[in-house]
Amino acid sequence: MQDVRDLNSICLHCFGTLDPKTRVCPRCGKTAVGEQSPVGALPLRTMLSGRYLIGMPLGRGGFGITYKAYDTFTCTTVAVKEFFPKGYTKRMPHSCTVDVGNAENGKVFNYWLTAFIQEAKVLTSIKHLDGIVAIHDFFLTNNTAYIVMEYLNGMSLHRFINGRGGRLHITETLNIMRPVIETLLRLHQHGVIHKDISPENIQIVDNRAIKLIDFGAASIYTQNVQKPFFVLKKGYSPIELYSHGGSQGPWTDIYELGATIYTCLVGNPPPEATERRLNDKIMPPSALNVKIQPVREKSLLKALSVYPKDRYTNIAAFQQMFYGEFLPNTTVHTKPTF
Repeated sequence: MQDVRDLNSICLHCFGTLDPKTRVCPRCGKTAVGEQSPVGALPLRTMLSGRYLIGMPLGRGGFGITYKAYDTFTCTTVAVKEFFPKGYTKRMPHSCTVDVGNAENGKVFNYWLTAFIQEAKVLTSIKHLDGIVAIHDFFLTNNTAYIVMEYLNGMSLHRFINGRGGRLHITETLNIMRPVIETLLRLHQHGVIHKDISPENIQIVDNRAIKLIDFGAASIYTQNVQKPFFVLKKGYSPIELYSHGGSQGPWTDIYELGATIYTCLVGNPPPEATERRLNDKIMPPSALNVKIQPVREKSLLKALSVYPKDRYTNIAAFQQMFYGEFLPNTTVHTKPTF
């Protein structure tokens, strides 16, 4: 049922109803007095597409701003991701419209906007999968584009690891990473690779469900559809992402998955792939006082091989060795070219 409240009466923190006199929300105790939008962000209480009430930003990356928002049609909290590449855009004064400034910036903006639209298509094609953030809507307005996704109430794996003193036990790591591996298996079967797996992009929702988020770098590798940019994350990105000619496939995600598991156990990611190519100084977890079975450590280090040809070529093979489980009829028959 659609929410018919006055938009100015809605709390932007919990979307309850503000007290008309004090402007304090009786549900969450937050006040609306002095509300101010961060520089460059959409003005608070903006109504997008006649439906989504914009609250405070949840985060800002190189290519966009994600806001906590309220869907007035379904009366639910959602996350709205706005395409807003840093350094190439600015907000028009007293407006929601995005301005690229000049023709050169406009060319880059449109190039990356195509990739943002591709992200929406990727998410739409796999929205039925439980282990990923679900997409609800996509639209163009304000001279840019928006993706509306489910709002995930929880914490990142990065924050969870820090809360556990910087390291996780092997058993806890196995439990957390199992659904991530199973999600990646289904993604790869749909021809999608994520290409930005790290503890920051794994969300623990309400201390239960594990969700893979941020598909900004994802591509449909079976159709040779690539993004015009790469997301490089020191310690997590494999060598093939440092080159436009690098062969990308399931093995790309397998490296990043291995680096994430390594971080869970050790407390830090492996050395950067470009450094390892010249002089590989990766330390096995067992050499850093981590209790791990030899067969699991061997499979983890294989997943972390510098060159794609030395890694597992499909996620099921890695799961079989790392978990000691065989999953029939799950092999994705692809091979790296170098």
